[in-house]
Amino acid sequence: MLHEQIIKKLGAEARLFEEKDLSILHKENIATPTELAELLSHFKGAIIFARGAKLKTQSKIPVRDEEGYIDLDIIYGLNPDSNNIFLKNKTYRNQIDNDFYVFGESGGGDQFCISKRTEKIYYWYHEATSDDCSLFYIAPSFIEFIENLVPDDENAKIDFDEDDGVISAHFNF
Repeated sequence: MLHEQIIKKLGAEARLFEEKDLSILHKENIATPTELAELLSHFKGAIIFARGAKLKTQSKIPVRDEEGYIDLDIIYGLNPDSNNIFLKNKTYRNQIDNDFYVFGESGGGDQFCISKRTEKIYYWYHEATSDDCSLFYIAPSFIEFIENLVPDDENAKIDFDEDDGVISAHFNF
């Protein structure tokens, strides 16, 4: 599938996070776009863009960079962990209009959403002063959203395998 190849070319990988007891979570019967459902079925876990992924948008989103890009850090998954797509939708249920459901996150808590009615993709800016100015249109469909993702060149230049001199660290909180 084309979108799976795009995701892999961006250096993304599925990860399992701290498991959560989701037995009390009511899994809404969300009619997801076929492309998103296939992606979730293929990767299962949350898809992490460790080296960065971004999308250029014409929308005047307050957090976009000077070239018009917004970052995508994660696409939520199906595993029973803290990045479960159903858990995230429950978390944001009272903050984001009910006509939308979340499927991913940008840094700082902003969310990527799909309109339940039109399947268009929106960006939810969590620091907006009102609901009227919190959602920004960014793509006509999920597949076009995925097709327009590009690597974040700044993050891609970082050599994650380079030895930084740290031998070990232990944090006891």
